[in-house]
Amino acid sequence: MKKLSDEQYVDFWRNIHSKTHDDLAAVCFPDKPLYFNRFFDRIQKYALTKYFVNERVSLADKEVLDVGCGRGRWLSFFKEKHSAIATGVDISRDAVQACVGRGLNACEGSITDMPFEDDHFDFISSITVLLHLPYGLKEEAVAEVSRVLKPGGKVILIENTWEDPSPHVYSLSVPGWVTLFKDYGMNLVHISGHCFNLFRMKLPSRIPFRDFMAIYLDYPLEYSLMNYFYSKQSDIALQHLMVFEK
Repeated sequence: MKKLSDEQYVDFWRNIHSKTHDDLAAVCFPDKPLYFNRFFDRIQKYALTKYFVNERVSLADKEVLDVGCGRGRWLSFFKEKHSAIATGVDISRDAVQACVGRGLNACEGSITDMPFEDDHFDFISSITVLLHLPYGLKEEAVAEVSRVLKPGGKVILIENTWEDPSPHVYSLSVPGWVTLFKDYGMNLVHISGHCFNLFRMKLPSRIPFRDFMAIYLDYPLEYSLMNYFYSKQSDIALQHLMVFEK
């Protein structure tokens, strides 16, 4: 399947929030129902919470930047659940206005040219955001992430590590992500397998209510596999939680 060009990618993500009214659908799967997208939201928050607890990471009073913040689901998570000083950036004006309307701090801008000072943030999060950048823009984005991250700061990613054929997804392997971040002075300090979706990937598409069945069958299996592959790379994971330190 042909990938979007750089120009098409910008138009797609700049306009998605004006076309999609559901907050989760706009940042997960625009063509899927709430139960489908809620599954991904829940496993992502479980993965980050487990990492914070197990590694004794505190965001309290820390400057946290969420890139591609959408309508603020991670900004509210970091601010309300973890007492962080959370800031978001997104190329969609509609998304930023939605964040501001909820009392969250966000600004309009591109991850390849962010309006922040050097060495400003303690943590930067990219939850299935960098995977959407065309390959030619990924390096620019990671360079910007490194620029605005404090020395000793951490980047928290959940990104694709399998060959996703979707036209708006530009996956890298685990070694690809590690090399990209290392080139800009950031080293991998944690990795956990994430997003296995075994039933969704294996059930034939002709089965009635396939997505509904797959998601609810995947629920218990997903949590079991996330626990088993905590702090481990996995060949069956579609994504990985990766943490890089500057």
